[in-house]
This record gives sequence, structure tokens and C-alpha cells, in this order.
Amino acid sequence: MKNRASPRLVVLVASILLACGAAFAENIDPANDGSKYAWAENLGWINLRPQGAGGPGVQVSDSGLTGWAWSENAGWISLSCQNTSSCGTNAYGVTNNGSGTLGGYAWSENKGWINFAPTGAGVVINGCTGVFSGRAWSENAGWITFSSTGPSP
Repeated sequence: MKNRASPRLVVLVASILLACGAAFAENIDPANDGSKYAWAENLGWINLRPQGAGGPGVQVSDSGLTGWAWSENAGWISLSCQNTSSCGTNAYGVTNNGSGTLGGYAWSENKGWINFAPTGAGVVINGCTGVFSGRAWSENAGWITFSSTGPSP
């Protein structure tokens, strides 16, 4: 007897994939609703799409993040050594395990290293919505919060 998936199962899986895939038409803030910010008590707002569509903002892939974020109080934040062509001498970057769990480090010339997987915290990306959540840590800037449900969501 052949092992075949039922038509209902195939339709269900296809529906889920299409629904989740539609959320990734653009990497950061695809609905243009302001979902491009992270908050740090010591830095203020960090913009992951600082110059709008097509600008130098953050790009998400299955293996990592590249591009730049902007903070009025920290300046430019690089998410990968690929941005600065420094990988040969100073390899760094924010990694993605393919399931949305981030790791590694970003670099701010003014505030230093930002750890996306500190002990007891971390940043993840929802596979269907593309929404970032969790917290990253910087020795010089403190906690950086993504998708807070607190006073500054």
C-alpha cells in the first residue's frame, strides 16, 4: 500500500506556507506600520529601516542579518562584518539558525558590541509574522528590547 498524504493535509500545509510566506514580501516593516523599531532605555529608539524601503536597513535571511540600524544616541549599528568589508580581520555578525533564533553580535562604533543571545535572554523572529521579540544586551548601552508588551511596545 502506498503512503500518500490526504488532500486535506496537503491543502492545510500549503495554506500555512502561503500565509507565512506572504509576511516576508519585505524584510523589515513590510506593512509600513512602524514595526521597525527596538527600544533601549539608554539609547532610545533604534530604527532597523532608517531610510525607508531600499535604504541601508536590516536585511534578514535564513542564515543571518546584514545591513545597518540607526540610533540617535549610538549612531550606526552594523549587523554584519559584510557591511564594512572587515570579515577578514574582524569577523562578526548576527546569525539566524534558520528557525528565527538569533545569535552573534552587532557592532556600534559608539557603543561597542551588542549580543543577540545573552545568557537568560535572546532575540527570535516569528516564522509566520516576521516580528522580532526578546532582548539583546550591550555592556555600554544596556538591554535592547524587541516587541515589548510594556509601556513602549
